[in-house]
Amino acid sequence: MTNSSTDVLQPAADPRPLAAEPPPIRRPRRRRTKERPAPFRTYHLFFYLLLGSIVVSTASAFAWVFNVSMKTNREFLGTSPWELAEGWRWENYANAWNGANIGAYFGNSLFVSITATVLGVVVSVVAAYPLARVQFRFNGVVLAVFLMGLMIPWMVTFAPLYNLMQGFGLLDSRIGLILVYATYNLPFNVFVLTGFMRTLPYELEEAAAIDGASPTRTFVSVILPLMGPGVASVAIISFLQNWNEFFYALLLIHTPEKMTLPLGLFQLGQAANYGTNWVTLFAGMMMTVAPVLIAFALLQKQITKGLTVGALKG
Repeated sequence: MTNSSTDVLQPAADPRPLAAEPPPIRRPRRRRTKERPAPFRTYHLFFYLLLGSIVVSTASAFAWVFNVSMKTNREFLGTSPWELAEGWRWENYANAWNGANIGAYFGNSLFVSITATVLGVVVSVVAAYPLARVQFRFNGVVLAVFLMGLMIPWMVTFAPLYNLMQGFGLLDSRIGLILVYATYNLPFNVFVLTGFMRTLPYELEEAAAIDGASPTRTFVSVILPLMGPGVASVAIISFLQNWNEFFYALLLIHTPEKMTLPLGLFQLGQAANYGTNWVTLFAGMMMTVAPVLIAFALLQKQITKGLTVGALKG
């Protein structure tokens, strides 16, 4: 008799034969189909010709200004306007920068435009956040007040604005011009940033609140880093508008040392009408336009992305 503790129970053998493993299922490969371009229509040719003519006319205008800026005053007055310059006279740009005070005007425009853009964008972001993310009774009314700023022609406001700036002692000062430019862009900036913020998911704020973050910390650490395209688009557009603005600069600035580039070019144009120094004026025009063209060419994707993302769900 064997000890039962040492017995090992052996599993009963299965009399059924083992089934063969099924072969792996091979999924048919999907053929990559190339996207077919849209068929060409006859009316497409009309739009291509129209856009091409606009591009050619715009490029030819810049080419003509550049060609004139390379001439001498005798060439400009004594030859055909479309005749090419006899040489590359880069000294015209040096004369415009130093002799015609384009350098001082350029510095004033750069300081005023950058400062007004930063101030306007900061105020717009802070104003757009509660309008887009906080629900309160007069939310729509406050947003409508901002939108009314887009409907009122800005030239209508010059008389009360002039009296207001005179009362505060800000006439003929760059600080006053900066404040005007910053508030001038507020309606558009708030409208774009409000639409952009509404596309951000609310779950991010809920998760931050669960972690104990305050509304201010949530705005700074969660919402603001996600607003890069929107902030970039309104900042670029505001800078370009501030750089090219002429009317308020003419109204508020009277000292030549404080003039911006558009106002300085206007003074050069008045001097050229009574003199013969035309090439300096055209050289100054090229130096005014070149930064705007370069900035827009490099940052146009950011502008388009910020505006279109805010328009999808806003």
